[in-house]
Amino acid sequence: MKKKFLALGMAAAMSVTAVGLMAGCGNGSDGITVAFTRPSTSGTYGAFNELVVNSEGKSIDEAREEGLEFARNVQTSQETGNVIADVSAAPNGLGYISLGSVAANTDKIKAVKVNGVEATVANIESGDYKLSRPFNFVYPSEEGLSDLAKNFISFIESAEGQELVNEDYIGQADPVVDYTPYAGTEKTLTLTGSTSVQPLLNEFIIPAFKELNPGITVNCSGTGSGQGETDAVDGKNDMGMISRALGSDYEGRLVSHTIALDGIAVIVQKDVKLSNVTFDQLYDLYMNGTAIPFDAE
Repeated sequence: MKKKFLALGMAAAMSVTAVGLMAGCGNGSDGITVAFTRPSTSGTYGAFNELVVNSEGKSIDEAREEGLEFARNVQTSQETGNVIADVSAAPNGLGYISLGSVAANTDKIKAVKVNGVEATVANIESGDYKLSRPFNFVYPSEEGLSDLAKNFISFIESAEGQELVNEDYIGQADPVVDYTPYAGTEKTLTLTGSTSVQPLLNEFIIPAFKELNPGITVNCSGTGSGQGETDAVDGKNDMGMISRALGSDYEGRLVSHTIALDGIAVIVQKDVKLSNVTFDQLYDLYMNGTAIPFDAE
């Protein structure tokens, strides 16, 4: 995977939580004992909790719906960049982020195998890597979608757009469409929602789109998948961005359009001696506080 995504500078400063954990955990000699999660409004949170299923067939999401709390060792990191900062500061910490955000941060963190399978685009496409989820745009209706928004989707699903997507994700355009630059009167496109979708758009899709469409402004802000859905219903954006399936509260109220498939990478500090985790270990770490031992020397 190419080192394309810029380091997430907004979270470069170590969080207070991570500082406290690092100060209290020594060198992490007992294994992975601290888990970082995202807020419940995050699409990555929803997908991770749904996909991690233990050997008894219960997902983290099902356990939470039954009223079970996360273990006391679980700490919340607000955004992707915070997860990276928190994990890099805690030698006994583990978290999860979008696969596309790993490459630019390998000086601080690394992705480990999950159930013995590496987190790669090829393994997601083959179905061997089980921690994967969709990147979706959401909006009230196809008929109400602005011409500029439709044109933006067409660019993503064109040959040039798919080449950008397929560097680190799996494009969903089938077949690839022909693209014609926008010729309408609208000048501004507003996107809000997932901080996992945001880097793909801000760093690659939007610059290429604007190069073909001078004078167009695309505002793309990361507010969380849940907020992206809410904004779409309230008419505060042209399209929301979510990094999971459409929330049940919005079924029938919003249309969902998949632009890519992404993997969720499980990360640890770059020098930590851990190469693989299982779904059982992840479930037990988050729900029971059970430590994950480091690799044997």
